[in-house]
Amino acid sequence: MIILCGHGKYGETLKNSLEMIAGKQENIYTVDFTEDMSVTDIIERYNERIAAAADGVSIYCDIPGGSPANAALLTKKRNEGVRVFTGLNLSMLLSLVMEKDSEKSLADAKDSIKEL
Repeated sequence: MIILCGHGKYGETLKNSLEMIAGKQENIYTVDFTEDMSVTDIIERYNERIAAAADGVSIYCDIPGGSPANAALLTKKRNEGVRVFTGLNLSMLLSLVMEKDSEKSLADAKDSIKEL
C-alpha cells in the first residue's frame, strides 16, 4: 500500500494527476493535511489506512520536516514494515507505479530531478 500525504490536498491532487496519466490506482491512498489538523490527527489517519493494509506500507510526503513527514516518522516507530519517503512529486509517483522494483523506481525518481 502507498499513502500520499502533503500540505493541503497535495496527495489527493497528485493521485488525481497520476490517474489521468496512468489509469486508476487501486493500492494508492491519500491523507489530506488541512489547517485545522494536528500531527495527532494525521497519525490517526495513517493508522486507519495501515490497519487495512494486507502487506507493507510506504508513506510518501511532500517535504522533510513538515507535519505530514513528522507524523509518518512517528507512525513508522509504532508500525513494523512502514517505510517513509519525502520529496513526493508527480515524476516520482509515475516511476513508482510504472516500475515493479521499488528500489529502482526510487532511483529513477531521484534521476528525474532536472534543471531546465
